[in-house]
Amino acid sequence: MRTRVDRPRIIGTLKERLMLHLIAFEVIKRLEELHPELEIDSEALAHVRLGFLREPCRKLGVCSYADQRPSRPATEFTDRHKTHRILLSRVSMYDDLPDAVFTIHHEFLHAILGSDEGHGRTFQEHEDRINPYIKQISTLVLETTSSFQSIH
Repeated sequence: MRTRVDRPRIIGTLKERLMLHLIAFEVIKRLEELHPELEIDSEALAHVRLGFLREPCRKLGVCSYADQRPSRPATEFTDRHKTHRILLSRVSMYDDLPDAVFTIHHEFLHAILGSDEGHGRTFQEHEDRINPYIKQISTLVLETTSSFQSIH
């Protein structure tokens, strides 16, 4: 049996949440162009819960799939996107914003392809397609959030 180590949930500052949502927005709006042969429900993906991993954490991101039991909480369109939430390392946004953009795309690919695909052949064929847009998305996120100061 695995023992759970209780670590507090990370909500993040307003600026950090804005950065996360901007990255996700910019990735989602490019998904259909990047992956024309996949069935992408952008409307449903725009309703996936986003958040941060508990810290400390060695992972960069996680896509957790929806629990289909009726008693489990669901968001709008959960029946279409089959994803409970996507979590990102908050630290990665500061240490390596381009990698955070890549990771969000990576996790949305998991949401699109489903849990059975994992990191299989189809996943690997699609994972690097975000690369030409990473610098552009990173720059946009930094420019948009640069005027936000931490409020103490």
